[in-house]
Amino acid sequence: MMYPTTYSALSQIKQLCPEHSSIATCLNQLRQAKIQFLNLGNMIICPQQHCILFFQQRNLMEIETFSA
Repeated sequence: MMYPTTYSALSQIKQLCPEHSSIATCLNQLRQAKIQFLNLGNMIICPQQHCILFFQQRNLMEIETFSA
């Protein structure tokens, strides 16, 4: 079950980092939006938004959510 805050946070991430956008673009967008993240190379974790962005060949492939 998705909670409204998780849904709105996820939609914000999807607006900042549309599918197939580059890692550099996403990192810059997250910084500008003052969203905390952990950059693990091909994976970016946004703990407060409860989501993980997966990249392949430097392009965003998938965004997954997780529960706290």
